[in-house]
Amino acid sequence: MPPTSPSNVDLHEYLDAIEQKIKSGKPTFKVRLRNQNQKPIIRTLLGFQSKDEFDKLLRTQQKRAEYEKMKDFCLKSLQPSILSLSDDDRIKAPQFEEALELALGCKALKAKGAQAFHRLASGRVYKGKLIDLVIDLVPELEQQCKDAMMPLQEHEVLIQLIHHVGEERDFDGKDERMNAAMKCVALFQNKDSDGSDGAAAANHFISKANGLECEQICADWLTNQTNFMQQSKRVILSNVMINNNTTKSRQKYLNSNKNWNTNINNSRSIMWTSSQRDRVCSEFDAVVIRHGEDISLQPFISEIWEAKYCMSPSSIHDALTKKVPAIKTILQDLELSVSYDGFQQKLGKQPTCIVLGLFGMELLPPENALGQLRSTAISYSLTTDLDVALKAVDNGFVELGIDTVLHDLKNLRQKYVESSQYFDIVVKIASAQ
Repeated sequence: MPPTSPSNVDLHEYLDAIEQKIKSGKPTFKVRLRNQNQKPIIRTLLGFQSKDEFDKLLRTQQKRAEYEKMKDFCLKSLQPSILSLSDDDRIKAPQFEEALELALGCKALKAKGAQAFHRLASGRVYKGKLIDLVIDLVPELEQQCKDAMMPLQEHEVLIQLIHHVGEERDFDGKDERMNAAMKCVALFQNKDSDGSDGAAAANHFISKANGLECEQICADWLTNQTNFMQQSKRVILSNVMINNNTTKSRQKYLNSNKNWNTNINNSRSIMWTSSQRDRVCSEFDAVVIRHGEDISLQPFISEIWEAKYCMSPSSIHDALTKKVPAIKTILQDLELSVSYDGFQQKLGKQPTCIVLGLFGMELLPPENALGQLRSTAISYSLTTDLDVALKAVDNGFVELGIDTVLHDLKNLRQKYVESSQYFDIVVKIASAQ
């Protein structure tokens, strides 16, 4: 037997167990608001359909506010103090006035926020470090300078955004929604931190490390399986990048993926496709290339694997909604090829239904999966339902019926059934050691 022998998971049985947990509970559930709910609520209240549009405007408002704060310091405090210095001291910042005029008049620099004023300290003495200039020439302004350079806190940026939207946009129920948005900022500003931000940051690094470990174990298991069954016609590729054919001429991809610049990239494999970039994904965790008995035939993809340390409704949903469409697009590409170990091969059409494998180290228990589904349903409701967002701000919590969670579970099951028409979907769980 191979050293690692993961167990099979029947997805229908797993989803059935989660459904039973949902139905055995109360008909409604309440969840108090957490820090990660703040921006989605405000986005809904202000009428933003696109998260990208909201985030872009948020960044713009932050830069604009930080620019104005630094501008105020420079004009009211720093410039008068510099002008009052002796000629011997002022010579240390010979471009101060010219740089200040440029920072105040250049639209492109205004988009850089407080950084636009760093050039006031350009020259051989301070080399663009404004705080060094202040400490040396006008030390009494050191704290004011540090305060002006301090990035805005999140609640300050959100308030700037709300005021901007209030001035620039019009929508139904504007006054109520604007007041609710300001109340939402105050709600999260005044409440004690629930620790979710710090926990999220810590969990990010842990999840990343666990994810890399799971990808390696998946690749090792596939390799061991190939060796054990003495299947020399199977080639296991891990961390396969998906690139468009138009990028082949770039210097780092020349010589058929041979002799890349760093050791990190030496083991990289690349799948080349002519498919549009927005219709494919960026990487497959593992790909199995198979050579047929007839050497005149082109090799083909027989398996594609997605590795997730913890297999859950969320990770399964991501695979079915993101990877499946991307794989279908790639497999239809007649120019599909792969490069690995220093050479490139054109890939032929797969003769049979390929395996889409989901590999994990643990399976999220049904009771925990229920909590994940509830959290997902709440996030979706807060970003799509204005009434839910308004009530959440008033109450400090969200209350939904279990029908929303059952609906999401039904959709997940339907996605699985639909995807199974195109792929042999296999779920493997190898217990973490």
